[in-house]
Amino acid sequence: MTTKNAGRIVGALILSGFFLYGGGSFLVVSTADSATALPENATSLSQLSAGATLLLFNSVAVAIIGALAFRVLRRLRHRTARLYLATRTVEAVLLALAPLGTLTLTFLTSGSGETSNTTGSAWQSLARTAVEHGESAYWLAMATLGVGSVFFCEALLRSALLPRFLAVWGMVGYAIFALGSVLQLLGYGVGLPLSAPGGLFEVTAGSYLLVKGFGAATPQTGADAHPTPRNTPIAATTATASHATN
Repeated sequence: MTTKNAGRIVGALILSGFFLYGGGSFLVVSTADSATALPENATSLSQLSAGATLLLFNSVAVAIIGALAFRVLRRLRHRTARLYLATRTVEAVLLALAPLGTLTLTFLTSGSGETSNTTGSAWQSLARTAVEHGESAYWLAMATLGVGSVFFCEALLRSALLPRFLAVWGMVGYAIFALGSVLQLLGYGVGLPLSAPGGLFEVTAGSYLLVKGFGAATPQTGADAHPTPRNTPIAATTATASHATN
């Protein structure tokens, strides 16, 4: 896979998050009679399950973005590549907790799982905790994403994989996003408005990458530097990259 095509896939996955997470959240919230989307509050277990499944697909997309970005950046900015992969992995796991809990509770509620009372009670307790703390897990995931993405956009700026104005926009937008997420966790209720710059960046950058892909990396100096041409297969320079150190 070329760096350019990897960028196109990353762009598509970034945009898919708005449909997967947005659509999944809508299905889950609209079928529940309360803020907490538990099976006993749902008017339709099938709709609840469908929404939770879309949310899980979003976590898969998040993890793939991290993996593709790592493959592209590891020869250019190896430490940043590892950091971004780690933050995207943490984000994916945190975002998956609530929908996994919802699906587990739905499975147990439907009576299709024949488990002992002790085992069933333990799973139910864990799943309920995951669902009830879903909002906190979400904002923690967003704070993690924001911090990792600031360094990711800085790497894209220095390597010219993304146009300068987009990369700078991303650095500023994600910094504001991370701050808003932390403040939201502290109870200030400003997470949503402060997510706007980062959200608009994702729409713009995702659309750009979907069409253009990552640009041609510029030559760099330093221990992490190893330029990758625009249409070079990602795996083609692995042997050369092994000479670079952290």
